[in-house]
Amino acid sequence: MLIQLGLEDKEIAVYMGLLELGEASVLSVSKKTGVKRPTAYLVLEALEKQGLVSRVMKGKKISFTPQHPRKILTEAEIRLKQLKEILPQFEATMMRADNKPRVKIYEGKDALDRAYDEAFVVKGEILFLSNIEVTYEVYMRTLQKFDYTNFSPEFSCRELIVDSEVARTYAKRVARQYRTLRFMPKEYAPFATDIGIFGNNAIVTSGTKEYFCVRIESKEIADAFRAMFEAMWQISRDAESSLSIQK
Repeated sequence: MLIQLGLEDKEIAVYMGLLELGEASVLSVSKKTGVKRPTAYLVLEALEKQGLVSRVMKGKKISFTPQHPRKILTEAEIRLKQLKEILPQFEATMMRADNKPRVKIYEGKDALDRAYDEAFVVKGEILFLSNIEVTYEVYMRTLQKFDYTNFSPEFSCRELIVDSEVARTYAKRVARQYRTLRFMPKEYAPFATDIGIFGNNAIVTSGTKEYFCVRIESKEIADAFRAMFEAMWQISRDAESSLSIQK
């Protein structure tokens, strides 16, 4: 759950350690979690800003105490309610914007996952062309979000992936109604890029360790990528049929 809230590994380790300790000093948290003391203090400060821990002053000594896990849910519900209230203002602002293509660059592993945030609020079909090994490396949090997504006629997904043992395991796990997969022809592998298309957006991710992607918001460009996807879809193998043959 904490990963879905956007917490980093050290933040999760420190919060979980503090849950076990109750009220504790930075030194105690450091010993408990194995996170170096200066880093543990910075992490605790970050968690404090997010409302997950509280600072306790006893004379000149500083200690921290965790907020009850249920408070995380309450805070998330409050923020969601606030967002829903101001959402019409944001949408109106977006509609007033000009029609020029908008390009956004994401750099760094944590930043890349935010590239797909809007995909979960835009109705319609989302398309992927990817090498699942690259996707696992770069978009693990996004994949976890998809695991909790209710696919339906209003929000469906098609994926074209490079055939491999990892891809076959992935296909067996995620294939369902309104989420279909096909394996790309072998002559197109290796495919070391992840491409996603949804709404008027096309996202192209580098398959290297640079953790770099470009998101282009343009109906014309998104439609061009869709045409490329459809052409590849027609010459690709249905994943479920391929897996049943393998059985």
